[in-house]
Amino acid sequence: MSKLNNDQNRNHYIQASAYVPSFRFDSYYDPEDINIKLQSVFVPNKDQALILKMVGNLKEDNVRGVGDDGISQAVSMKTGVATVADVKVVNPVTLAPYRTFIEVDQPESKFVLQMQNGPRVALFEADGGAWKNEAIQNIEDYLMEALAEYNEAEKLTIIV
Repeated sequence: MSKLNNDQNRNHYIQASAYVPSFRFDSYYDPEDINIKLQSVFVPNKDQALILKMVGNLKEDNVRGVGDDGISQAVSMKTGVATVADVKVVNPVTLAPYRTFIEVDQPESKFVLQMQNGPRVALFEADGGAWKNEAIQNIEDYLMEALAEYNEAEKLTIIV
């Protein structure tokens, strides 16, 4: 047992770190790798399902930029047995990667989805790190509920 300092009434402190799966934001993945990552490193949601469908139907050398805004892209993909159509990639997309303890809700945030010939797919964070504040609040809420009896007895201080 160690005291943090003399003017704090605490005998114990606990620090926890989350083990989170790795994902390289701002890096391009081939379709097979991004497909696996989207299914294993992200909480399922509507935009994740749309990206999986799009990535699963990409064909070789079919990504091309459209417009001058640097955001929109069109992707040629199989839409039927013998049909290829252009599909517009809408940005930003909302996804919830596993970035904190799995016991708490994973914060959703915005990402810019970009594709290159090859084909290659990347996700670029587009929320300015706001997800971190939401994650901290989710952790605090979880701990306050899980440790309510200690909090009511005023034996608990949570520092976030």
